[in-house]
Amino acid sequence: MRPGASPGQTGTTEFVLPEMVRGTLDEGSRLALSVPEGLARAIYYAFLVSEVHPFSDGNGRLSRLVMNAELSRVGLNRIIIPTLYHLQYVDCARALTRGNEPTGFIKALAGMAVWCSEFAYDELDGLIAAIRRTHALEESPVRYRLLRANGEAMGSPEPAGS
Repeated sequence: MRPGASPGQTGTTEFVLPEMVRGTLDEGSRLALSVPEGLARAIYYAFLVSEVHPFSDGNGRLSRLVMNAELSRVGLNRIIIPTLYHLQYVDCARALTRGNEPTGFIKALAGMAVWCSEFAYDELDGLIAAIRRTHALEESPVRYRLLRANGEAMGSPEPAGS
């Protein structure tokens, strides 16, 4: 657990109170059925789990797991958030949480869905080499830019207020 963080809180962001987590997830899951299946519902689930923030740690990973379960359920490619892109992704999620601005979050996940679809997943060593060539495993967005599988630069969504 991060210092100063508790279930329902990250830094200065307050999420759902612990005693309301189960009911909020239940109601959010019912509402999900009104969202079109596939990418739209997967994005909804990613935000729902992240926003409810049911655990002290691992909420982002859990939100992406639930998102990918929905994508797999309907036969779509899963989405990986590359290390190099993680800060941008979190900024977009934060803009939705704090500013009610969904555009960056939707564009971020839709863009990563396209990026992930560009790789062949049938041979692990080749996949890792291809992903390394895109700078996906790098940590510094100051020094590196995420590339597409073909070597072209990726566009990057701007969080609200940028």
